[in-house]
Amino acid sequence: MIKRTVVEKAFIGIMEERIHQMAREKAMSDPEYISVDAKKSSIFELLRDSLTTEKQKRLLDDLEAAWTYAGGLMQEFAYRQGIEDSHMIHKELSKLGISVTKEFNQGD
Repeated sequence: MIKRTVVEKAFIGIMEERIHQMAREKAMSDPEYISVDAKKSSIFELLRDSLTTEKQKRLLDDLEAAWTYAGGLMQEFAYRQGIEDSHMIHKELSKLGISVTKEFNQGD
């Protein structure tokens, strides 16, 4: 069982939506991401086609799954770090005359 912090417990649903849905949607519309993702997929398929045994192919699948899982964890850590840093980020932006809070509230 994974122990979660209070913040994780309170925001796990939000984090999952923002990281795994919203961020993915934005990435899928970014030309640079689309290009590198296509290249990654192409290279992966070339590698898969060059393997000669089922064990090698299974190991490649296991490697891909581990990389994908590790990437998801890194995204969650980055999101949590963004939450922790948000006060500092808002403070630095306010020095430049930018108020993210006011900009968001203007549309309400």
